[in-house]
Amino acid sequence: MLSQPLELDVEFSGSEADRDLAAKLLGLMRARGRFMSANSPIRLNLASVAEYFEGTGVTGAETRLRAAIAANEPVFAIEEIDGQAVVVTTRRGIRAVDVDGGGRHDFAQRLTTPQPKPERPPVPVRERPRIDERWSTLQVTLDDLEEEAGEAEPLGEAEVPAMELAVEPIAVAEAPAEPIGEEAPAPPLARTITIPVVSPTDVTGIDDLELATAIRQRLAADLRVANFGEQWLMEDRVPRFSRGDLRRLREYLQEQEQPLADDVLAQDVLGVRAGSAEFELTRFAIDYRLSREKEFEFVGTANQRFWSTSGLPPIGTIRRKTNELGTDYRFLLDEMPENPAYRTVASVDHVLTFFEYIHGLLPYDAEMQQLLPAPLQPNQRGAVLTFECPQSYTTYLVELRYPTPNRGGFILGLDDFYTENLVPGAIVSISRTENDGHYRVEYLAESGQNGRLLELDERRAQRYVFRPTTFACGIEASMLLTEDRVGGLNGEKPLDEKVRRRPEAVVAATFERVGQHRGGNYSATFDTLLAGVNVERPMSGTLLRSTLENDDTGAFSLDPEGQDVYTYVPGNTP
Repeated sequence: MLSQPLELDVEFSGSEADRDLAAKLLGLMRARGRFMSANSPIRLNLASVAEYFEGTGVTGAETRLRAAIAANEPVFAIEEIDGQAVVVTTRRGIRAVDVDGGGRHDFAQRLTTPQPKPERPPVPVRERPRIDERWSTLQVTLDDLEEEAGEAEPLGEAEVPAMELAVEPIAVAEAPAEPIGEEAPAPPLARTITIPVVSPTDVTGIDDLELATAIRQRLAADLRVANFGEQWLMEDRVPRFSRGDLRRLREYLQEQEQPLADDVLAQDVLGVRAGSAEFELTRFAIDYRLSREKEFEFVGTANQRFWSTSGLPPIGTIRRKTNELGTDYRFLLDEMPENPAYRTVASVDHVLTFFEYIHGLLPYDAEMQQLLPAPLQPNQRGAVLTFECPQSYTTYLVELRYPTPNRGGFILGLDDFYTENLVPGAIVSISRTENDGHYRVEYLAESGQNGRLLELDERRAQRYVFRPTTFACGIEASMLLTEDRVGGLNGEKPLDEKVRRRPEAVVAATFERVGQHRGGNYSATFDTLLAGVNVERPMSGTLLRSTLENDDTGAFSLDPEGQDVYTYVPGNTP
């Protein structure tokens, strides 16, 4: 924005000396108020102005200034402020005029002063319909009827004799007219609630668990009640998710490439802050709504609710498919109790086998079932758990696969923990915490040991080899696969899939690999056989002993001369 200086010519009056002094005074005052508006008053103390002009060589400056100001009243004025004379003018060269706006734009007064409340017009009196007063007496009514009868035409030529009716008038007392005015409000009707008569049921003699089961079944069958786990809420109070919300939840799971808990989804995807009033309601809404969507799968526990979706990478080993592992552990179904007691033990100790070591898994046997939680949802296939190792300050995400009618259960995802800290034959301890989805896994830390242990070489064709290994963990000597004990496995290839499916064939092959050859037969202790068969496939001590003792072909037999030693006769392989 460009601004131009205000240049106005002013004609001064008086003598030549007065005009010259007035011009200099106006120039001085314009310089003082050069940033002021054109009509704003510019004030200078007369004594200060006189002192200034005396400094420039003007003698008797104050007297001459007063004379010049008096000669030019349209331009200058003198005001008395606090007992001092003050010269006043404007940049336009005219006397200042005080302008009072009257506060027309005073927002404080205009906005804080409310307008008067409009007066409500009086409510008009509603007129009540009145009955015609002529209907108040019976005589008037009858007179009207006689008049109508007289006006009617005769029915025929014969005259009908007139009948005189003597009607005695009935005096009807007129009710006093009520004053016309507002009707009195009708009293509100009392609200009545009819409660069916129901006799209370005595439940003092019923077991608490049975009563809780009955209540749970009744609520689960009610469509008005939303349920997830042991949480219940009226269905209409559960927040609903749009298709866009479900898409963002699915894409976030796929982006993270692992199952996530409901509290993480509530914060990262839905933007609900932890600790807010609606946080727990949002978590329940996630669990309840996603459980009704086919593209999401619940893989959590009661305290740690993980959710998964299609397209996520599997947790754990990729050497064998989960269906194949479930078939390998099918024998555990026969060793499970009919009534499982979930989370009834505090910890479980387990000796690691070679098969479990290379696949990074644990069997879901009867002991593990007593430690780990039960499925939270019907038809739940698995649960994602967290295993914390305090010795290495590491937490691992593992997956528990629950058994099915034709497949056994197992735990996947411990590959890194095994390869970094343990060897086949190591003793591990798994203990539970207050959170049914979080567990502590530990091993016995000992001084370093050296030995040539069995490994699976996968660089070219898969073969079993022995390599020098240093380990610093507690072991079970009977399960440690050293070259001195099972040297026959050196250079052997893994068994064919058709052979390893049959426990009898695996036991026979193990006799030939690790047993002692005596007169065409092979003999081996039970501990050596148990460690050897678990190289190819999982097999419990119960299954191995049942295979050895319940053989109808005579291929396996107990050696009476040895202590827990079995023999195998080749050619009679079951």
